[in-house]
Amino acid sequence: MMFLNGLLAFGALAFTIPLAIHLLYRSKFKTIQWGAMHLLEPVVRINRRRIQWMHLLLLLLRCLLPILLAFCLSLPLLTGCRALPGDTAQTVVMIIDDSLSMAARDESGVSNVDRIKSQLGDYLGNLSRRDEIIWMPASEIHSVASTAGRATMGTNDARDRLRRLTASSGPFDLAKVVRAGIAAADNGSHLERQVLVVSDFQSCNVNDASLEGLKTLMQASPSDLARPAIHFLNIGGTLNARENLSVDSIETMSPALVPDRRTTFSARIRNASDKAVSDARVTWSIDGVNAEAGLVSVAARSTSMINHTAAFTSSGIHEVAVTVEHPDALLEDNRRSVAVEVIREIDVLLVDGQPGKEPLSGETDFLAIALSPFAFAQQDQVDAVRASVISESELLKRMSEQPPNIVVLANVGSLSDEQQVKIADFVYNGGSLVLFDGVNLTKAEYIKSWKSGEGEMPLPAQLDVIIGSPDSDTETPMRIGNLNSQYTPWARLAPGDQRPLSGVDVFAYRKLIPRVIQARVIQDGKGKNDNAKAPSDSDSIVLMSMSSGDPLVVSAQRGRGRVVQFAIPADDSWTSLPLRRIYLPMMQQLALDLIGSGRATTVITGEPMIVSLDEFQQNDDVVSESESTDAKSNPSKTKAKQAAGQVAADSDAEPPIFTVQPPRSSETTIPLPSDWKADEATELVWAETRQAGVYRFRQIRRQADGERVVTSTVRVAEVPAEESQLRDTEPERVVAAAEMIGATLHADLDSIESAEQNRRYGREIWRWFLFALLIAMILELVVQQQIVHKNHGSIA
Repeated sequence: MMFLNGLLAFGALAFTIPLAIHLLYRSKFKTIQWGAMHLLEPVVRINRRRIQWMHLLLLLLRCLLPILLAFCLSLPLLTGCRALPGDTAQTVVMIIDDSLSMAARDESGVSNVDRIKSQLGDYLGNLSRRDEIIWMPASEIHSVASTAGRATMGTNDARDRLRRLTASSGPFDLAKVVRAGIAAADNGSHLERQVLVVSDFQSCNVNDASLEGLKTLMQASPSDLARPAIHFLNIGGTLNARENLSVDSIETMSPALVPDRRTTFSARIRNASDKAVSDARVTWSIDGVNAEAGLVSVAARSTSMINHTAAFTSSGIHEVAVTVEHPDALLEDNRRSVAVEVIREIDVLLVDGQPGKEPLSGETDFLAIALSPFAFAQQDQVDAVRASVISESELLKRMSEQPPNIVVLANVGSLSDEQQVKIADFVYNGGSLVLFDGVNLTKAEYIKSWKSGEGEMPLPAQLDVIIGSPDSDTETPMRIGNLNSQYTPWARLAPGDQRPLSGVDVFAYRKLIPRVIQARVIQDGKGKNDNAKAPSDSDSIVLMSMSSGDPLVVSAQRGRGRVVQFAIPADDSWTSLPLRRIYLPMMQQLALDLIGSGRATTVITGEPMIVSLDEFQQNDDVVSESESTDAKSNPSKTKAKQAAGQVAADSDAEPPIFTVQPPRSSETTIPLPSDWKADEATELVWAETRQAGVYRFRQIRRQADGERVVTSTVRVAEVPAEESQLRDTEPERVVAAAEMIGATLHADLDSIESAEQNRRYGREIWRWFLFALLIAMILELVVQQQIVHKNHGSIA
């Protein structure tokens, strides 16, 4: 305990005054003998001890009064046997939840983020100018924690950042937030530190994984000697009662989209309230243009699906959006967008290992029809795949002149070393290879060891013996078993049918042994280790199997591409599969899945966006501009140059300028590294994706002749669906999380200010002494009256 007015505490010595009076008064007593004294002796003997105790109590109270008064005037504080920081400068780490749920409005129309702006503004105004503030929105904890110096600011700057705070990000992990806050506080300038976490503490933020993370954090640093003071400000508690209708997701039924080919999109609408919603209007839009509207009804605490069919006229990245019109607590999640990539016609190269002279007698005849049915039937509709049949001798020339998207080797018995290396490079650079079995593969050497530069490219499976007899018509045919339920393209072939291929006859198949990739070291020509390709290879996955369990189709990742290996030929020599109706959609879905570029066109808020530079040259829907006089008079000139690839190939032109326009913000130039080279760079990375919505990227390239060409592409950042569920965390769970890390839990900022006041200056207890002083004064009067009463009674 300490005293703010320590000198006044010496006033407690005034207790010596009543003590001295008592002692002096007692010494003046004289014994006088008088005649009737013997009559009072029995009464005096009976009351003497009681009167003595009453006088001692009165003396104690009279001595206690100046002591309590002195303690009241000296303002005592409880310090817990520690030194108090007082008004020393401090570092305050402010972690503000800027997730979408903070924008939820109450009955008065005020959101949590607006309410906290007002309260935190007053809180910041009460801080000292010497205090430093580290501003950390929950969506920026990773970047700020590692660059605390750039996030440090004064109270005025913090209040300005507070005014510009928006709630549009995804959920956060409480353990990661606390860890980042402690790390940022450790980088602060002052020894006195505190971390303030302001959130509505949704259930998705304080889950079991978060609690386990907090436990791990405390186990890693069990001592709290250097730990900053941590405060939780819970402004939630009423989310469960708020109504909300949201768009959870938008999905397409096709693994890849091609121009002029209709595809179905499906949107999931969620009702997070206890009241059913009927006939809410839903509007679809493509690239900002409204396409179709409908109505949807959603039961309480349930979801509904609504579909839309569309066809894109051009390739490139397109925005598909769904908007549901319904007044609720969180209007921001009534719209959701996704960016989908529409690719050009898929170019498939079919290498026929055993051509036939009669129709449908070649190895690839059935496959060519399945991949391009409209071209085979000479119809006007557009095929998603353009299939070209060649022989082994034409392979190198065709791959060099016009690299395909997919190469199919159907019963090809031999490949030269040069052909093997060419195909391996094609796969590792992102192409896809499909291998169909046949009698010619029994003696094929490349199947055993596929050459790839100075190393080898392992195929998904090793070849074993042929099971069954393709030439025997007397044996009972074997049956195909289950499809891999995890392989989405084939799972959509026959919804609800667990065995859509059960009626297919298989007379023979190759026994495949799926390969497990081991750690490999590839030696280059100079004897150096090259592990660049090894980590990108994956173990094999069985996509289809026989009823006996033997693999029938095996797939594996090799570099940036994939290899699919069939245990049967592509024709009908070993199986009746090519004669079945399901063969066409199965092969088309496989081709569409293999050509899927894998670009993350839609990301979660906070995740970086990666934009491939070839999008600025290869997309059909890019916006091309020309600001020179020649381009205005002859716009086809720019388009011809772009189509011919001259824009990208003009090495004499100035380096391009890349810009990005985030949602609800102005266009910004993307800084390029000092060592950036146009002929070597392959992608742009944009990490500032806290805001949900559409991000528009542009490339501005000035040609040597002064003409300027502008091309663009888009990406979409969206908030995870769980942020729209508006579910409060159980109070016990929040309390447990706070206790786990020694944090204090508060419902308002006044409580935090009081707690900080006690922590920095100690707990004021002068009121307790004042209360004790009043009680002592009353007791002194009562005791004195009792003594007088006893004395009078004794005399009487």
